[in-house]
Amino acid sequence: MRAYSLTLIGSALLLVGCGGSDSGQGPGGVAVARTATASGDAQSAMVGTALANPLRVVVTSDGAPQSGTTVVWSAAAGGSVAPASAVTDASGIATGTWTLGHTAGAQAANATVSGATGSPVAFSATGTAGAAAAIAIHGGNNQTGAAGSSFATPLQVLTTDQFGNPVAGVTVTWAVTSGGGSVAPATSVSNAQGVASTTQTLPATAGTVTVTATAAGLAGSPQTFTSTATQAAGGTTVTVVNNQFQPATLTVAAGTSVSFVWGAGAVGHTINPEGPNTIPSDPAISSAPHTYSVTFNTPGTYRYYCSQHGDAGTGGIPTGMSGSIVVQ
Repeated sequence: MRAYSLTLIGSALLLVGCGGSDSGQGPGGVAVARTATASGDAQSAMVGTALANPLRVVVTSDGAPQSGTTVVWSAAAGGSVAPASAVTDASGIATGTWTLGHTAGAQAANATVSGATGSPVAFSATGTAGAAAAIAIHGGNNQTGAAGSSFATPLQVLTTDQFGNPVAGVTVTWAVTSGGGSVAPATSVSNAQGVASTTQTLPATAGTVTVTATAAGLAGSPQTFTSTATQAAGGTTVTVVNNQFQPATLTVAAGTSVSFVWGAGAVGHTINPEGPNTIPSDPAISSAPHTYSVTFNTPGTYRYYCSQHGDAGTGGIPTGMSGSIVVQ
């Protein structure tokens, strides 16, 4: 009888050891994942707008749907998911509406369930640029080149939506509005980077040229480009640029008219003569576009300086921003 009792006790202990746990959580535990269908992942929409389909996750416990579980939503790149948290329904599903941020391109959102396997669940979406809203200079402004030449660097504008994202397919019209020369093409369309461009050819004579870029209905339209055409070596033009005259010394024949042309971007300059050979001064502080012409009839060396960035110096030799005309 005693041996029989011990056998029963040992069998009972074995059953307890192999029978499992009463903790309430099975081998699989709680898990979260995107729903098998219509999860809302990999959608595309205009920046700043809500995706057409909601994001959906399913929470399970030991493989069975679990209701009443809180799912917390979050979005990067300035986006948002509403509501910020949701509770799973009887099918274990929670949903959220994702409004994209303002930057075009790949965006991300997450669904988080504390302690659950698979958390956080990642979602992706693509934000596309909105309608074109603005135009701005992108490159090629304030260039200087020899009269009659074409700039190697094109004139460029950038077309963007209301959030600054590049917009393709915008037609831009280019026109020379002063100074002469030409642009080609006269119209261009913005590319995938939102950039539209044209090539500028300067006029045959020295001076300041302006070109406009127009895109109907966009803020900032038209944009104005300023450039400077200079006379080739041996010509009759001195270009006034910030802190210097180009060329610093110009040799001409008697009776020649020399044009001092303020280059694109030149700000606050004057022409002050230095004796003994003097020319009529242009003492008013001027910025581009500005041109001052003098005819040199008498041979000699005519020195001058900018009163704002140069000095009369000593011994008749100016210093700083200064130059000379040698008349033969």
